[in-house]
Amino acid sequence: MTEEKQTEQGIAGESQVPEEMESAVFAFGDDATQKFPEQVTSALEYAAANQYEYGPRLRNAELQWNVVSAERMANDIVRVRLEYTPTTGFRGDPGSEYMDIDSDGAVLARRQVSIPRESKPVLLMGIAAFSVILAIVLVSLMTVLKSEGGDPLYVAGRTLWIRAEEPKQQQYITYSGSDVSGVVYNWAMKPDDEANNELAYVKVTLINQTSGTVNMVVDERATLLLDGKKTSYQPINTIVRAYPAESAPRYNVPDFVPIWGSVKLDAGEQVVGMMVFELPRGSTFNELRWLASDSATIRYQ
Repeated sequence: MTEEKQTEQGIAGESQVPEEMESAVFAFGDDATQKFPEQVTSALEYAAANQYEYGPRLRNAELQWNVVSAERMANDIVRVRLEYTPTTGFRGDPGSEYMDIDSDGAVLARRQVSIPRESKPVLLMGIAAFSVILAIVLVSLMTVLKSEGGDPLYVAGRTLWIRAEEPKQQQYITYSGSDVSGVVYNWAMKPDDEANNELAYVKVTLINQTSGTVNMVVDERATLLLDGKKTSYQPINTIVRAYPAESAPRYNVPDFVPIWGSVKLDAGEQVVGMMVFELPRGSTFNELRWLASDSATIRYQ
């Protein structure tokens, strides 16, 4: 059943209990299982049998649940709160939910409070940040503009000159990067929908043409890539989506440097990096729209 049958507001409004009885109606962890065994068992069984509520990423995953608490509400209803995480390979904050269960063990309402959130890969973020720092190079703006004068992939915004090379497609992306101590790590990315989609990477160059400092955030809202049907796609988070992997020369992208997160460009500085998109296999490309801190459109012929 879903929450429409009995809203949280309706249940909470009837759950007033005398203060002296509070300890008798609220329990944590193992104590909750002992005090409300039937309701806790029903909640765990229902969660395991109905993982579709967790969305496409987790509906078929192997999960484990932990009983957080159980609270007696009005009309012999017990609210059971659970936390859940993938069984293996997960590091981060668990997802949480609650269910309202009657005295017969029937689930009256279920609500997702949060989904599991993996800890950000600190090592990879450090490598990416270090790479971006290395990629920011002082340049002579006039020299760049003269040498690239006839390049249709260079366009000028209000504060930035932007160049975005034509997207290149492949099923997977692998690359290597070294940290500040020179240790090299291999990383990979793959589509969420491996059966139908592929990845497209775009090498982007940003140049600050103003006399001041430009601060920008490169994230999912920084760009849009439009395919031949004018369907737009946002970039994927190259930090979160990357995972350690063996070297795969077939899919290796030489000099791959992810550009993601906060970027600061002083006057005359440039940054070069890769942005990655997930699109249906065989897509063609029409244009790329840059939206972070400035706006510009690069059209592909």
